[in-house]
Amino acid sequence: MWITLGLLILGIVVGMFLRGHSGEWVSAVVMATVCILLFVMGVRVGLNEEIIGAIKSTGVISAILFVFGTGCCIILTWLFTKYVIDRKKEVVVTGDKGSVEASGGGSGFKDSAIILGCFLLGLVLALTRILPEGFYALDFESYADWVLYAMLLSVGISIGMGDSIVGLVKKLPRRVLWLPLVALAGTWIGSVVAFMIIRALGYDLSLQQSATINTAMGYYSLSSILTTKAWGATIGSICLLTNLLRELFTIIAAKPMGKVFGRFASTSSGGATVTDTSLPIILKAEGNEIMPAVLYFGIVINIAVPFLLTFLTM
Repeated sequence: MWITLGLLILGIVVGMFLRGHSGEWVSAVVMATVCILLFVMGVRVGLNEEIIGAIKSTGVISAILFVFGTGCCIILTWLFTKYVIDRKKEVVVTGDKGSVEASGGGSGFKDSAIILGCFLLGLVLALTRILPEGFYALDFESYADWVLYAMLLSVGISIGMGDSIVGLVKKLPRRVLWLPLVALAGTWIGSVVAFMIIRALGYDLSLQQSATINTAMGYYSLSSILTTKAWGATIGSICLLTNLLRELFTIIAAKPMGKVFGRFASTSSGGATVTDTSLPIILKAEGNEIMPAVLYFGIVINIAVPFLLTFLTM
């Protein structure tokens, strides 16, 4: 998280010196790095035997937890945005959508299709192993980190070339401060619904486990370790897959999600991932003006989730 903030700040400073120049190249770099990152992510998922095993053995449970946990989170966020944040017409995104969005163009569905295609290409190449073995021996985790860093730096440059940060913060409605709690509440409501459906289908999963898995809010690395220690490898695998699905869904569907459920839907859906992998996608979908709200949300969630998970797995 702190690396993310550092790269964004560096990019903003660089962008401030580039004001007055065309920002089209920044948008192209952001989109290119997103595609590369999703391709690498697809390869990593395909090569991860734990994830593939989880899909085969517990995919149904993970899918139910993801659909209802993330779905209820999005719906409650939409209601909160419509009836609380915008009650007095305090709109964050007004006029110019920022240099990334303005130069990106399109409806967003085309971008989503391209991003999904990159992920699926990497996944298929990993599962089929049709390329020379030397390709699969590459350190994809390190490559993904460097691509992510380049992407975050580009986003920072885009923000720096646009409105001032002070101006963006001033546009932020104070009611947005409640957004992390609303997102968590929606996730917990969805966890209860998912628990009832899973038990009705005959699967053995407790309400505590259901709530814990979704409370991770996309933080699958830490949550899978804690749930494995608490309840064994099966629950850990379900947690890993459920939260990976949340991250992928946010990255792929951020733009359509915003059109249907409002500008903060992708932020709530992204959860803990909005301070890294899903941040550029959300800003591209909703505009740079939403950046202060997204970063605030991400910092709060990333601080709260480890404490909540520790408490829930006791």
